[in-house]
Amino acid sequence: MTAASYERIKDEFDFVGHVHGKARIPGIIDLPVVKHPKDCPHDIKLSIQYHKKIFDYKNAFNIHTGLLPGWGGGDILYHTIKNGEREQGITFHKMTDKFDYGPIISKITYPVFEGDSVVDLYERVTNIVPSFVRSSLKLLESIGLENIDKCYKQVPKIFKKKEEIGPLDLKEYEKMGNKLAALYGVQSD
Repeated sequence: MTAASYERIKDEFDFVGHVHGKARIPGIIDLPVVKHPKDCPHDIKLSIQYHKKIFDYKNAFNIHTGLLPGWGGGDILYHTIKNGEREQGITFHKMTDKFDYGPIISKITYPVFEGDSVVDLYERVTNIVPSFVRSSLKLLESIGLENIDKCYKQVPKIFKKKEEIGPLDLKEYEKMGNKLAALYGVQSD
C-alpha cells in the first residue's frame, strides 16, 4: 500500500501490518512489517502495488491499475497509450488463483489525453487511488464478504509485462520508467 493511501484511510480501518513489495511511491507506513499474513491476524488482505503472486488468496483483494476484464496483466499504462485509448481506470476485485480474474467489486475511470505519457497516467492513478481504496473498502464492508462471489467476473484479457512491447518502443518505455523513478525518488525496475 502506498503511504498516501494509508494516510488517508488509516483512521477509518484497523490496519494490522504490511508486507514490503517493490514500492513505486516512497513514504513511511506506520505499521509493523509482516513476513507472512499468517503472522498477523486479519479479516482481509489488500494488495496495492505488490508485484508478487499471493498464494493465500482467501479474503485477498487487489487494486488493479486497469479496467477489468479488458485490461488484466501488467504494463497496463503503457498498453493504454500504445493502443490509443481515451479512457482507463482502476479496479478493486477479489483475488483468485488466476491473475485479475476474481469478482469485481468496483471500478473508477479517468481520461487519457492525446500526448499523455505513462508518467502522466501514473500521476493520475496516484491521485485517485487513496479515495478509491477508501470507497472500495466501505463498499466491501456494506456488501459483506459472504456476497463477494456473487459479483460480476469474466475471464480477463491479459497483457504481459514487456513481452508485448516492440523493440522500437522498449527504449521509450525504459525512459518512462527512469522518469517515473526520478519523479518518485525510487529505483526503476
